[in-house]
Amino acid sequence: MKVGKTHSLIIFALSFLVFLPAFWMTLAPTQLGGRVTYVIVDGSSMEPGYTFGDLVLVRSAANYAVGDAVVYHDANMESFVFHRIVGMELDRFVLQGDNNSWLDSYRPVREEIVGKLWVSVPRLGRVFEWLRVPLHASLAVGLLGGLVMLDLFRASARNKKHNSPAPMFNGFPQFAALGAAILALLFLSLGIYSFVQPLERPAETISYQQEGYYYYSATGTPGVYDTDVIRSGEPVFPKLTCFLNVGFTYNILSDRLQGVSGTHKMYARIMDETSGWQRTIPLNTDTSFSGNSYFAMATLDLCQVESIVNLVEEEAGLKQIAYTLEVVTDVSFVASAEGNPVSDSFSPALVFKYDKVHFYLDAPAAQTDPLRSSQPGLVGSSASQPNTISLLGVAVPVLVVRFLALLGFAISALTLLGIGAKMYEAASQSEEALTRFKYGSMLVEVYEQNLSPSSSLVDVATFDDLARIAERHGTMILHMPRNFLHFYFVQTGGTTYRYLISAGKKGVVEEESAQVEATQPSASAADLAVVETPDEKPLMVGNRPIYTYPPQAEILEAERHPKKMQVRPRPQPMPEQEVEYVIETGEIEFIAPQPDSVFLRKIKI
Repeated sequence: MKVGKTHSLIIFALSFLVFLPAFWMTLAPTQLGGRVTYVIVDGSSMEPGYTFGDLVLVRSAANYAVGDAVVYHDANMESFVFHRIVGMELDRFVLQGDNNSWLDSYRPVREEIVGKLWVSVPRLGRVFEWLRVPLHASLAVGLLGGLVMLDLFRASARNKKHNSPAPMFNGFPQFAALGAAILALLFLSLGIYSFVQPLERPAETISYQQEGYYYYSATGTPGVYDTDVIRSGEPVFPKLTCFLNVGFTYNILSDRLQGVSGTHKMYARIMDETSGWQRTIPLNTDTSFSGNSYFAMATLDLCQVESIVNLVEEEAGLKQIAYTLEVVTDVSFVASAEGNPVSDSFSPALVFKYDKVHFYLDAPAAQTDPLRSSQPGLVGSSASQPNTISLLGVAVPVLVVRFLALLGFAISALTLLGIGAKMYEAASQSEEALTRFKYGSMLVEVYEQNLSPSSSLVDVATFDDLARIAERHGTMILHMPRNFLHFYFVQTGGTTYRYLISAGKKGVVEEESAQVEATQPSASAADLAVVETPDEKPLMVGNRPIYTYPPQAEILEAERHPKKMQVRPRPQPMPEQEVEYVIETGEIEFIAPQPDSVFLRKIKI
């Protein structure tokens, strides 16, 4: 029997629902409750067997042995690692990459092993990695939909060219089946994508930056400097001035920190970097501050620094060409960022070199401005927040997406099952109902006999044969119901192809003995209509016999040419009594008083 595209789709969808448990048992990911974990190789530690971008499927096992390639969770790196077991240490496994010359530093226990290698597919992981980007996934779905629509447009163009219907999209059952199948696949894809996403994600990190700016000044000697004030960046000679005024400005750059408070102190440190000797000179004590900024000032006695250097050289015999002088500010603060506690410290330094003659600025190589320092910071949260998926520009929690995907898939699957049940019910009720369900879009109802004369009438064996003829010639199927009979015609090239369905079996009129009233004598055999039989042997097309009948004066011909019919004389109307007619399910009964009543035999066609 010929099966249309829509019914093929329904059969495929129903088969898909049947084979879904098998897929679940073999390939369902652990996020969906299965045993398989999908891993994309990222790195070269397992080359040459497994390279970057390969898709690796691992399954949990009862036991793991030396030589098994497994995926385990590294608690130190907070990531998953795909390496091979090379040994055991008590209850822990020793692992190593095939391409590594060293052992893994982390020793996982059995509970930390996700599973061992089952199947690997080269380079397929790159495709999944590409599809994990929402934009790429949208492009892929759009491309797939475009290809489907292109095929549909081509089919529509072919149908228009041949004036043939497109049964795939006509009729509510067909449209519902197609829509349910597409929705089931879409909801299944959405469910798989949502179940591989974590329900929660770490809270968003908040960035901030601490900045410190130094400046200094001292009293200058006229003639040695441009002005009588030594400014930031200029060298300082202890023989000309002993006191150096140092200022420091501190800022925290962030608008998401609340309740900032802390302490700060400033001190100087003279040191010899070669020997490690150093001496600390306090400049101010611990001082509290609140807010995102503060300013501090201190005075450094350079003559005291010079005396300390001379003392260590005389007492310890230390001889250096230059020493390092640092002015350091230690800052620490506490705050909160959206409910998360924050604490940090910052120790910027103003660095001078002292060659026993003068102090001059010296900046580390990584510091472009010797007077300015900065330090970035991040606020992490141990708490997590619900993970979301963007659907049509709306951020929807993953848990909600999972529920919607399961609900949509269940509804779509039940719809497909309902359509399948309807097909089964239609097939079990009657052939006419099944024919209308399958080919309803190709049928044209004919209530009057307007068929053009044809040279021959051909009865086909099955309705599918009639449908194939209609599709081949690009025409519709004419349907004419008459009592318990359903006539289906296809007219082309002067030939009428016919298929007949009755209340009996396929295309065969169910014969029934005449039922008469108790007072009515039985009809003779001569009263029965004579049905002509074909003169020739049937034509065999494949395994199907096709009978060719010559033009006959049948019911259709009789209605088309009334003059050829032998009209039975009608009884004269009763002059005194009215005749009551009761029409019921194709049977005509009448009641008339005795003895003038004339009973006609009931006829069931």
